[in-house]
Amino acid sequence: MDGFTVKPLDMSTWPDFCTLVERHNGIWGGCWCMNFHPEGAKRAESVAARREMKERRVRAGTTQSALVYDGADCVGWCQFGRTEELTNIKHKRAYGEGLERLPDWRIT
Repeated sequence: MDGFTVKPLDMSTWPDFCTLVERHNGIWGGCWCMNFHPEGAKRAESVAARREMKERRVRAGTTQSALVYDGADCVGWCQFGRTEELTNIKHKRAYGEGLERLPDWRIT
């Protein structure tokens, strides 16, 4: 892991996150990692609207992501948060199978 550093997603790292996401077509065709948030589940939202939603969350401090840097370049990220912040999840039925209660945190 020499050369790699991790920084939180905030307004100081927002431009780096944007560069990474835009390099990958907005992630999953333009979701901007909003699909897991309650307001991001609407498929009718445009890519630009999803980007704005994500920026509002970053400005408000209501989204958590760890950005991975290789030197000065942002090369990856991981989104995480409390279950109530990330209410939507892929394969929800399989995810919940056998759980007596939902975990406190999710990594999407």
